[in-house]
Formats: sequence, structure tokens, C-alpha cells
Amino acid sequence: MKIFLIIALVGVLAYLIARRFMLTSKSNASIVRTHQHQRFVVIDTSPQLISRVTKSTLRTVGIGFLLLLIALVLGMKIKILWILMPLALYLIGQIFVYTNHVKSTKDQRIYFNPTTYEVLVDHLKDQPLSFNLMSDIVSISEIKSVQKNRDTLFGYYKLRLKQGTVVIPYLIEQNENSVNKLFFSYLNENFKIEVESKLFPII
Repeated sequence: MKIFLIIALVGVLAYLIARRFMLTSKSNASIVRTHQHQRFVVIDTSPQLISRVTKSTLRTVGIGFLLLLIALVLGMKIKILWILMPLALYLIGQIFVYTNHVKSTKDQRIYFNPTTYEVLVDHLKDQPLSFNLMSDIVSISEIKSVQKNRDTLFGYYKLRLKQGTVVIPYLIEQNENSVNKLFFSYLNENFKIEVESKLFPII
């Protein structure tokens, strides 16, 4: 009876996580650019990168579920297997970090002028924000995961501006085209960035 109860609980947890994952994948609402200028280039992630991170995260979460099932079923007889529980929950928790970062990436669109270093940020829910990379940044902090999820490191930059705050997930930095490299190279070369590690770097 206990085994069936455990399987049922794991099934419910899997359903809730899968539902959250599907909602994130489908949230592809369009962002209207309020500033039209031909010299601005979009700073964004790529479908290929999102696909790779998705597969990597799902494998990690799958391993977490397997460890959780082993710990729950066999842990009743072999008590030492309870040590797997924290690791299993950590691996499963990566799905929440993933959905949070993908949603944050899709909820805003960043435009960058590599000539003037002007930046335009359009948000789905908030007002558009514009600033200059060279003159309007007060400070930058970087929050990252304590370790990689396979080949992906989750994290984000928090830019504190004179007129607000902008959060940029690593998913954008990891798209290594020339404009993205210029943008993030400028940040890393011209500012002292405070780095903080977290178990779950939720934005």
C-alpha cells in the first residue's frame, strides 16, 4: 500500500512539473518594439540553445525522479538510501530554475546599438526602458547557480540603473554571436561585478 501511495505522489509531482514546463514552452507572446531604429540589434538567446538547455534539464529532472523513487521505495528497508533525498530534490528543482529563466527571457526583448551603446528594453508587463551602457549603470551583480546542470550554468546579471533595474539571464549571454559578445564583454571589462552563488538562482 505504501509503495502505491509513493508512486501516486511522485506521479502528481511529475504532472505538476510537466504542466509548468508546457506553460513555459507555450508562453511565446509577441513583444512590440516601441522604438524603431535600424541600427539597433536584438540581444537574445537562440532556439538551438533553448532546445539544448531543455533536453539537458529534462535529463537532470528525470535522474532526480529516479533517485527520489529509489530513496522512497528502498529507503524503508535500507535507511542509508535516505541520503539520496536532498540530491533528488535538488535535481528535480532544476525544472523550476529552467522555467523561471526561460520565462524571464521571453518576457522582455533587449535591443542594443553597438555604435552608441544605447540599450532599449521592451517588457511584456512593464513600461519600456532605455539607457546607455556607458553612462547609466550604477552597479552590476551576478547571481549564478552553485554548479552546472550538465553543460548549462543557470544565472543572471542584475543591472542597477539610474532609472530602474534590468535582469539579463545567462541564456542570453550563452548565445555567442558577435553583438552579444560585444555587449557582455563591455559589462565584464568595465564594471566591478559582485558575484553571488545560489542553490536555486530564481529571478
